[in-house]
Amino acid sequence: MDLKGQLNKFLVGQELIDAMAVFPSYQKDLSDPSERLQALLDIYKIYIPSPGAIDIYNRLYLAILGSLEKKDTKPEIILLNDNFRVIKGLKRYGVIGGLESFKITGCAGVGKSSSVQRCIDLICGGKVLVQDDPHREIIPVLVVEAVADGSFKSLLYSILQQVDSQIGTNFFLLNKRVTTTVDMLLATVANVLINHVAVLIIDEIERVANESYKGAVLINYLTQLVNQSNIAIGFVGNESANQYFEAKEYMSRRAIGISLKKMEYGEYYYHFASTLFGYQYTNKKVQFNAEIARYLFKASNGIPALLVGLFVETQRYAISTGIEELSLGLFEKVFQENFSNMIPFLESQEAKHQPIKETIDLGSENRLVNKMPSLFQKASQNATGEPTGMIMVLKDVISVEYVKL
Repeated sequence: MDLKGQLNKFLVGQELIDAMAVFPSYQKDLSDPSERLQALLDIYKIYIPSPGAIDIYNRLYLAILGSLEKKDTKPEIILLNDNFRVIKGLKRYGVIGGLESFKITGCAGVGKSSSVQRCIDLICGGKVLVQDDPHREIIPVLVVEAVADGSFKSLLYSILQQVDSQIGTNFFLLNKRVTTTVDMLLATVANVLINHVAVLIIDEIERVANESYKGAVLINYLTQLVNQSNIAIGFVGNESANQYFEAKEYMSRRAIGISLKKMEYGEYYYHFASTLFGYQYTNKKVQFNAEIARYLFKASNGIPALLVGLFVETQRYAISTGIEELSLGLFEKVFQENFSNMIPFLESQEAKHQPIKETIDLGSENRLVNKMPSLFQKASQNATGEPTGMIMVLKDVISVEYVKL
C-alpha cells in the first residue's frame, strides 16, 4: 500500500485555513450558572490559524513526504546496518543520514505546541501508516518532550516508550538494561526511528538548550541522533532556545525553521478577539468595541493564550459574583487580581519589541501632509478600496486604531 496515499489530502489556501480553524458550538439558552461556568471551558478549544501555523503545516507535511521517500532505499539500509554495528559493540563507519531538521520557536503562549498538534490532526488524524512489503507500521509524527533533567538517555527511553504506546511494540523493555550504554541506546533508537517514524518532534527544547554542561552534551547527542536516524527532527521551544542553537554552527544548519510571532494590533488580532466575544456566557451580552480592543491587546501583549485566559477568567468572575456583564473595568480588575505577576514581563516585552511611533492627531491633516506629503497618496494607491489596506500603510508611521464597524 502506498504510504503517501494514506495521508490526508495536502490542503492549501483558504481550504487549509477553513479546515484548520476550530470553533466549538456556542451553547445558547444556558440559565444555570454552573452550566455556564462549565461552558467556559469550550473557549479554550478555539483555534484560529495564524500565518505561522500555515508554515508549520506545510513544513510538517513536506517533511513527512521527504522521510517516506527514503524508506527502503539503499542509503537507509546502509545506515541501519551501520547503527546495528554500534549495537553489537563494533565500530561504525560513520554514515550520515537525514539532515532535514527544523525548529519552531516563539514566546510562551503563542501556540507552538497547539499549532503542531492541530497540523498533525489535519495531516494524518492520528493514523499509523502501514507498509505491506516488508510489513511495518510507521508513525507520521512522533511527539516527545525534552526531559527536564538534561539526561539524553532518559530522552531516548521516552522516544521508545512513545513508539511502543502507538504501535504496540516492546522496544522500551527490551532495551531497559543496566549494561546498555548511551551509544548503544542511541543506535537502537535511531534504527527504531528509521523503521517506524517519519518525523520526530522534540517539544520544550528550551529545557536543554542552555549553556549548562548537560545542555551542551544533550545538544551534541541530538546532533548525532539527527545524523543517524535518517528522518526529519523538529525542535519546538521558546525563543530562549534560539541563542544556543545559533551559537552552535552544526546545529544551526540542522535547525532552520519557523518563528511564531505575537499578534500585532491589526486584522488578525481583531478577528481573534471579536471571535472570543461571540462566546459570552454572562446573562448580559456586550458589544466588542475599540476601547476594549485596545485594553485587551495591551494587557495580553498580543499573546493568544493570555488573551483567552483573561477573557475566560473575567467571565468566570462575572458569573460567580452575579455581575453578569463584561466591562472594561471588570477586565482591568481581573487582570490586576489574577495576572499582576505578568505586568513586569509584559512591560519589558513591550519596550523591547514594539516600534516607537509618532502619535499625530489625524484631525490636523495639514500638519500630517506637510510632514509626509506622499503618505496619503501611498495609502490611497495601496488601499484597493478596502479600509484595512489603508490601515496597513498608515500603522507603520502613525498610531492607527483598528476598529471593525
